Parts: sequence; structure tokens; C-alpha cells
Amino acid sequence: MRIEQDQDHETKRDRVRRLLLGPLEGIGFRFPKAVDADDGRKRLDRLADELGYMSDANLRRLFEAMRSKGEGRARDFWPSHAAFVALAQVAQPRPLEEMPGLASWFGSAAGRAALAEGRLVEEYRWWLSKHRPPLNPQERRIIADRAGAAQSKVARLRERISLRLPVDAADREWLHAYEAHQDAARELVRRGQAQQAEGQAA
Repeated sequence: MRIEQDQDHETKRDRVRRLLLGPLEGIGFRFPKAVDADDGRKRLDRLADELGYMSDANLRRLFEAMRSKGEGRARDFWPSHAAFVALAQVAQPRPLEEMPGLASWFGSAAGRAALAEGRLVEEYRWWLSKHRPPLNPQERRIIADRAGAAQSKVARLRERISLRLPVDAADREWLHAYEAHQDAARELVRRGQAQQAEGQAA
């Protein structure tokens, strides 16, 4: 099965084929005979779509990482979808905003409650780390405790800045990161509310 490489009007899928899948096929990667051509194409298309967020440089890094990961006795069968995704996360973590479930979570009542109760940034960071929402009372307590500590620190640092008192560079960086996460999480909530309003108006 030949992966075509046409750079005219290149889509994200085409770019992944050109920089990753095509070169891997070029060194001999193939599917077992039991996998028919259409099924193989669908599998690679799905993989290309999932990795389309990656930069050119990181797709090349992923090629170097995957070239030795072939499966089967001859080590020339395509590695599993999961193997590609795991190494892709190392080379370039997928943007949180593109993760399945994230936008719907923060755009739902859960996101609005997190915003109202001061947990928004810490829930966002939980997703950043775990790629899922908190699942039990213990995890929710952890988030609530972190949120309380973070809010106290934010208030203290903002007060010092407003009074033109010295603030450590590390604390300034921490506050900048907190505010960036806050802006990103609030945007997800805003988008969810806008989508809900559009659905009700339709």
C-alpha cells in the first residue's frame, strides 16, 4: 500500500503522511497480510488525523523514534496506534484544548461550577496532568486544597505588585503561568456557554 505524498494544497493529514508515515513505509513498514488494503488505509488515516497537531520538526523526531519500533518477527509491521500516540505525547504533548472531552467538560455545568467556586485553574491543571476530570471525592479535595492555596498566593503576589514591593522572579513566573491557565480555562467555559446559547436559540 503506497502512501502518496503530494505537497500541493497539503492538508494536515497529508503532512503527517509526508513526514512520518511515508518515510516509515519507505524503510519497509507494512501491515500483516490479514489486514486488507482499505482497513490499513483507514488505520493510517486515523493516525494521521490524530497527529496532525504536531510540528514538522516533531514529526521528524517521531519518525526517528518509531523506525526501530516495528512489530512482528521481522520488526517491519506497523506499530500500534497507542504506541504512536504515546511517543507523540513525549515529542510534543497534544494541546489540551484538542483533547476529547475537555471542551465539553469545561463548557458544561462542571466548568461553570469550577469557575464559581474558585477551582477553575486547578481543574484545568488536573486535566493538563491527567487528561481527565477528577473522578472521586479524594481527587476533588486535592483540587480544592490546591485551589485555596493558589488563590492565597495570587492575592498576596498581586498585592505586592500593586504596592510596588519586590517580587521574586520565580513568583512572577508562577503568577504569569497561573494567569495564562486561568485565561485558557475561562475561554473554554465561555465557548461552552456560547455553544449552549446557540443550541437553545436554534
